[in-house]
Amino acid sequence: MAKWADWHTHTRYSDGRGTVRENLEAARQRGLASIAITDHGPANIGVGVENGQTYLDIKKEIADLAPAFPELEIKVGAEADIINPAGTIDLPEEVIKELDLLIVGLHPYVWPADTDGAGWVIANQLARLSRGYKEKIRTDNTKTVKEALHQYPVDILSHPDLGMPLDRREIALCCAEQGVAYEINTGHHYQKVEDIRELVLTGVEFVVNSDAHFPATVGRLTDGIELLQKAGVPEERIRNCWQE
Repeated sequence: MAKWADWHTHTRYSDGRGTVRENLEAARQRGLASIAITDHGPANIGVGVENGQTYLDIKKEIADLAPAFPELEIKVGAEADIINPAGTIDLPEEVIKELDLLIVGLHPYVWPADTDGAGWVIANQLARLSRGYKEKIRTDNTKTVKEALHQYPVDILSHPDLGMPLDRREIALCCAEQGVAYEINTGHHYQKVEDIRELVLTGVEFVVNSDAHFPATVGRLTDGIELLQKAGVPEERIRNCWQE
């Protein structure tokens, strides 16, 4: 029998609606083997954590709560934002070192790191209005994500190609090279079987996450699991699945 983890969930520390305890309770009720609390990085406008120290506060809270959830492996992570074309993320090294899990992803509304970052953020907004411009920004975004994956100890690339276009195959190849899991995100329902079939050929490993913003959606992985099954992905290529 397969055991599952949900390694992408949010709480009130960022834009989630539940507490850490409520997410852990939901994970237990769903029969998960592991859960990660991965709130948004501080550069995510309007929804990010207050600052890097917040993750250390979350870590302390989880340490206090863990004895009440002995059946759960509980990870402290972050969904960090890329904030310029050089692939810089919005977390300092001293915080990254304290995390159990580092998720990195593209988000459209972030505080840029510099003038290059500001131009890149604006370009992604303009890409929504022009098909020709969208192709240019796809190339730029692909390069930007690859830069981030080479610079940081990333565990998971969150919701690739959601809202901010990139070359999925090229990114999957980079993930495979860097040992980064390519996320199947069940919170947004945008990924297609035919796309995943193409990515399987790159050798990349996958992870199925809920991207839960409510305790009720923690551990809702069924759609993603079925997607991978239809695409012919074996369980050994799914990082958050293992046999008892």
